[in-house]
Amino acid sequence: MILLADIGATNARFCVTSDCYKYEHSESLEVIDSSSIEALCNKYLNRYELTNKVSKAVIGVAAPIIEDEVAFVNANISFSIEGLRNQLFKEGLIVVNDLALQAHAIKGLEKSELSFIGIRKGQPEEGPKILVSPGTGLGLAGIVDQHIIATEAGHLNIPQKEIINDLKKITDSFILKSKRAPTYEDFLSGKGIRFFYKVLSEDEGTNLSSKEILENKDLNEDCSKTKELIVYLLASYLRYVALVWGSTGGVYLAGSIVNTLITEEVYQTFRETFESSETMQDLLKAIPLILVTIDNIGFRGALELSKKL
Repeated sequence: MILLADIGATNARFCVTSDCYKYEHSESLEVIDSSSIEALCNKYLNRYELTNKVSKAVIGVAAPIIEDEVAFVNANISFSIEGLRNQLFKEGLIVVNDLALQAHAIKGLEKSELSFIGIRKGQPEEGPKILVSPGTGLGLAGIVDQHIIATEAGHLNIPQKEIINDLKKITDSFILKSKRAPTYEDFLSGKGIRFFYKVLSEDEGTNLSSKEILENKDLNEDCSKTKELIVYLLASYLRYVALVWGSTGGVYLAGSIVNTLITEEVYQTFRETFESSETMQDLLKAIPLILVTIDNIGFRGALELSKKL
């Protein structure tokens, strides 16, 4: 039996598989409740009495994988891959960046699990693909000839030309508070959505979650403006990274934030902002924008990787 895990800065999702094609015992745990990655894995395994049945694992983490020691970007968490293998998963362990984990699922997704944003011009062509997922941070992974490439592209600074209208007010507030220019990850993330709303509403004490702000069930004008600005900024970010990657195979978007943010009502304006280029509009028009509508993409990617153990 193989443990599958997608561990973010705040929450960790676990399940197990015995055949590498389907999974069971899915559960989410809060990262802050455990002192280490080992303790977090043990907590899940003990809960389902799997400690003596699991000896392999595929784990995605919200961190770059450079050497044996792995340190999370948005949380005070670090661990040794070799130490984790020796302690819990002696028969096999694969550790990858969390977006790389999700990217392994792309090739196996069904048409019913995808929604094309804007005008659909046939199937995605052969060529590089990228997967983007805003969450606690902003993740991007590339897919080139079935090779998955993890990146930290969310940490790019926002070009001055994209800081228009109310974005300037928000950017100025961020610089005053943080003493540095904002990156795309600062704004295109849960913390960014909350920051936008606080600045626009001038309500520093708000306790609204990013999901509540985007859902805007009370028809709050500041929530609406926050969503409008985030939609614009995300589309402009995708324009830059799509051109860098030459992602004619498609730009895929995944996660709860984009599935709440990008509704059919904004498809057309989102597409127009993405294609807004004086020199490369023809290429951008040919690049599909694809929303992944399932919420278990990490597990699906982990299943693909589990076949290698």
